Amino acid sequence: MIPTKINRLLLWDVLKLFLVTTVLLTGIISVGLVGQQLIMEGLGWLALIKLLPFICLIGLQYALPATLLFSVCAVFGRFSADNELVALKSAGVSPLRVIRPMMILGLLISIPAVWINDLAVSWGQPGMERVVLRSIREILYNRLRTRKSYENDRGFTVHVQDVEGDWLIRPTIFIFNESTGKPTTITAERAQILDDPTEDRLILELIDSQGETSQSSSTRFNIPGSEKISMRLTQASGKGGETMRPSQFGMQEIPAEVAKQSKQNDRIREAMAIEVTLGLSMGRYSQLSDANLTPFLNRIEESKRRLTKLELEPYRRWSMGFSCFFFVWLGVPIAILNRSADYAWTFGLCFMIMLLMYYPLFGLALDRTKDGEWPAVTLWLGNLFLFIVGAWLRHRVVYR
Repeated sequence: MIPTKINRLLLWDVLKLFLVTTVLLTGIISVGLVGQQLIMEGLGWLALIKLLPFICLIGLQYALPATLLFSVCAVFGRFSADNELVALKSAGVSPLRVIRPMMILGLLISIPAVWINDLAVSWGQPGMERVVLRSIREILYNRLRTRKSYENDRGFTVHVQDVEGDWLIRPTIFIFNESTGKPTTITAERAQILDDPTEDRLILELIDSQGETSQSSSTRFNIPGSEKISMRLTQASGKGGETMRPSQFGMQEIPAEVAKQSKQNDRIREAMAIEVTLGLSMGRYSQLSDANLTPFLNRIEESKRRLTKLELEPYRRWSMGFSCFFFVWLGVPIAILNRSADYAWTFGLCFMIMLLMYYPLFGLALDRTKDGEWPAVTLWLGNLFLFIVGAWLRHRVVYR
């Protein structure tokens, strides 16, 4: 279909508004995310500048569907309010002639939107975590100077009496040993924080330290002079981990990871079967007790959950990317039927439908899919709802 002059004008108006609002909304979201990192992590300006590429990509991920919906609502609401569609019908031209190019535009934007969704979660989110991880020394000093304490959910806690330059005065440090899981409490006259970015480790240099390790029997120690304690940056920051989350893999990497996870699940099951077989054949019934088999069952369950999350990731990213098309599919007929040049009212009406139906349906499907109760294809449930409602409204536009 060769675009007519009116189609070219409508496309140009939508594209202009779409580009401007996308830049503005991406900027607003990025500023909000920067402010969140500034408040939560206490990052300096250099670290925030390093965060910007990742934050902008994440902001663009959320901005695309909303700005595309806003653009078609504004342009087609004004188009319908000016009775342009009535004039086209009077000339014997079907409304589909001006609606179809918008559907094609929505489809063309949805394809890169899938790629942006994939890149935002597999590159943007891990990139943000890496910047925070590499800035942990700066974060620690900022927190200790302002609040006199720092703690995270990995059990690493520091309380200080004061901070003079790079020296922590009378620090009390609480650390969980990653291998034994036992807590250690250390106090010192002074300490300073060093980092080794090449090894991704944080180093605490302690002066005249003493402490206690909690085990079956407490162990006390007293170390005069200088002593250094090293720990992984992930433990110090409370972020990241040894195993990548399913959302951190790109879509091209997921099939290999699914196969790897399936093999790991099989190995756990084989190890459990061997344990049960040996217990039965050799009369070691203690090996069949709940205490002995529960760790295997827990590992199998954890492996199954990870496998489920890996399998649903491609469906989630394709569904979110193609929401651009379905937002246009619904937004154009609503804007035409609303016949209002007030773009805020038309967009608000459309967005209310998204908030009340699309996002709850998507969230419900995502929760049920993660639990393994629903198949991954149900992540398209929200898009299916928009398609059905949009098709009905389209019919009204064309045949009323």
